[in-house]
Amino acid sequence: MKLLAAFIFTMSLSACDFSCAPKEKNLTPPHFNADYSFNQIIQYEKFGPKVPGTPEHQKAGDWIISEMKSLGLMVIEQKTEATNFEGKKIPVRNIIASFRPELKKRVLLSAHWDNRPFADQDKKNKDKPILGVNDGGSGVVVLMGIAKAISEFKDFKSFQTGIDFAFWDAEDWGNPSDANSYCLGSQYWASHPVPENYKAQYGINFDMVGRIGSVFPVENYSLQNAGPIVQKLKVAAKKIGYQDFFPDYRIGPIVDDHYFVAEGRGIPMVDLIYMSPEGRFPPEWHTHDDTSEFISRDVLKAVGQTTIQTIFDSEQD
Repeated sequence: MKLLAAFIFTMSLSACDFSCAPKEKNLTPPHFNADYSFNQIIQYEKFGPKVPGTPEHQKAGDWIISEMKSLGLMVIEQKTEATNFEGKKIPVRNIIASFRPELKKRVLLSAHWDNRPFADQDKKNKDKPILGVNDGGSGVVVLMGIAKAISEFKDFKSFQTGIDFAFWDAEDWGNPSDANSYCLGSQYWASHPVPENYKAQYGINFDMVGRIGSVFPVENYSLQNAGPIVQKLKVAAKKIGYQDFFPDYRIGPIVDDHYFVAEGRGIPMVDLIYMSPEGRFPPEWHTHDDTSEFISRDVLKAVGQTTIQTIFDSEQD
């Protein structure tokens, strides 16, 4: 009888290997609210040019922190000084907001939030700062929109990927003849990461991701350092009907925040940035015309929802 009981017990364990084990839950990605992000970009614009060291910059940074905390994320400020290409010391304020900071498996999403202190591509008022609604604001509000979607996700306890939202400062106070004069905030973070010894499976940087008619081709540094993630984005976009926003033509290489994070921290980083096949940025780039007039809810939605889908697809890896 004991032998028979042992046999029956063993067989039941074998059967459990197939029928009793908990099944992996197929999580449905949350909805990216484009109206929310568009409303946030209007608020971003109202602060005025957010040049490091100005009251407008201080107020906008406080606003980002308040918004991310209101979504239930843990926020860390990283403050330092940097020397710009003009030899001037400028304040740098990186803002890192974390969803489920206790988890080891992490994804880094980033964008710069500062504005250029001069309109070098404009025909007039070249020495005055720009609003940078697309070049700065669009990345900020995509991060906020993703954070809002994730924070409202009902099954978040089943989600085992932590997400860090990095708002880089002092990205745009650079000289075109010196690539290293840009991205001062992300350069500092890459060598002084917070949290300490930070690691992520991969990252996505958002820069100029809101203009009407924008698409996001394959940037060459991204392909070199994060080719599998580029492919994941394309697969996710096709799955939800946004494949036309992610064409196959190549651009760059572009020295953007993703480059310094990849080089400094070894994190595979993708840069989502609009550039035409001819190598041109949007016509409002670094001009006073970079306003909310040219921002598209549809483009914000395509970028935000595709990113969320990519993260949820990666959850199964």
